Amino acid sequence: MIPMSMNEIRRCVHGSWCSEGVDVMIEGVSIDSRTARPGDLFVAIRGENFDGHDFLASAANAGCIGSLVDIDGCQVGLADESDRRFGAGMIKVDDTVKALGLLAVEHRKKAAVTTVIGVTGSNGKTTTKRMIDHILSRRFTGSGSPKSFNNEIGVPLTLLGVNRNDDYVVCEIGTNAPGEIRHLTAMSSPNIGVITSIGPTHLERLGSLENVAAEKASMLGLLANDALAVVWGDSDELNHASRAFHGRMIRFGRSEQCQLRLSDYRVVGRGCEFEINGRLRVELSVTGSHNALNAMAAIAVAQRMGVDPADSGACLGDFAGAPMRQEWVQAGPISIINDAYNANPSSLAAAGEVLSSAEGHRRVMIAGDMLELGDAAEEFHRQAGMRLGESNVDLLIGVGALGRYIAVGAQDANVETLSFDSVEELSAEIVDLLKPGDAVLVKGSRSMGMERLVEAITEGFNDAGKE
Repeated sequence: MIPMSMNEIRRCVHGSWCSEGVDVMIEGVSIDSRTARPGDLFVAIRGENFDGHDFLASAANAGCIGSLVDIDGCQVGLADESDRRFGAGMIKVDDTVKALGLLAVEHRKKAAVTTVIGVTGSNGKTTTKRMIDHILSRRFTGSGSPKSFNNEIGVPLTLLGVNRNDDYVVCEIGTNAPGEIRHLTAMSSPNIGVITSIGPTHLERLGSLENVAAEKASMLGLLANDALAVVWGDSDELNHASRAFHGRMIRFGRSEQCQLRLSDYRVVGRGCEFEINGRLRVELSVTGSHNALNAMAAIAVAQRMGVDPADSGACLGDFAGAPMRQEWVQAGPISIINDAYNANPSSLAAAGEVLSSAEGHRRVMIAGDMLELGDAAEEFHRQAGMRLGESNVDLLIGVGALGRYIAVGAQDANVETLSFDSVEELSAEIVDLLKPGDAVLVKGSRSMGMERLVEAITEGFNDAGKE
């Protein structure tokens, strides 16, 4: 981060001293004592399963020279004498998460010369962020947010990771409730805003596809007049929600109204190739037309940064996807596509497209619960199953209380199906259900832990040497 003094930090987070120390310059921020570096400011966050205030002593032992705590945490620090171990002092605030955001806003002002690229969307945020960073890193100095740092903790940490000489930073911006996109966009103040897609996600709190589009499009209302918006153009809901934006907008997609149009898409091995506007041909080492669309958005962003589209396309030829996002794993005679990171109806349909083009004895889809879909969850799962049944899937295995409805929908489309109540139940039988040469795609919501099935298949076929 750009160095800030402890007093400067105290003022910008509206804090007061729990214990005052030497007013030194802080050059890094950490919320995890295990990865903290000497000289960092440790911010104690209270989460559902942990409390950073319990690790104040560990942070001090790791070399953190200052800390940011809440009122109760201040008493904890005084009790275990952490106040004496943080040489730059301890600052107390009402809410350390909000304080972290305020610190990020101040830091963003200091990094005014850095181009901030904000990426949101129902699907493809992480992949598009990584593609943008992959292209820009060849020519510029900068970074993309680590992992899926897309919430009120992750976005500030991404911004605080910017150094004085960075040319760019790519922030992933997520939401599961109204107002979160506006809050995180105001915090990051993007020079370029990207909306990758719109789909039925987080409906428990957002309510409808129209509300999802409005939430994502709220980013556009906070972009500066000279900013660029790169927006998926194949959604009527998103086109309607973004109509109030009067700055420069580039739409990408398949429809005629898009300035960047996907054409001549085809699968090539475990990758794909496609054309943009019937002229620029791009080859990717990852497959799926959704990834071609993600690449188009990344190319548009890079062009704004001065990178020729042909150079961007060539650069993406060696792009590697993120872990557990359509990641190919070979387990003896079984080809696995590990897409277990998360799932919603749109991304499950995209996964079906990928599986349908895979080479194998059988194409096996293992689909778990898709969560946060509200009152219509069962119907969404049934429809998803019917859509998968219409693709080139030979066997569909539904997992979980809602996953069984995916199997029901696929069965209606005359696809062979099985259902299991849990990942554990299927893990015990999965090796016996598969045949040498099968291509298997595993997908479900994050909390399902579907990657355990990938582990079970890998261990079963590699260790047992099943033929």
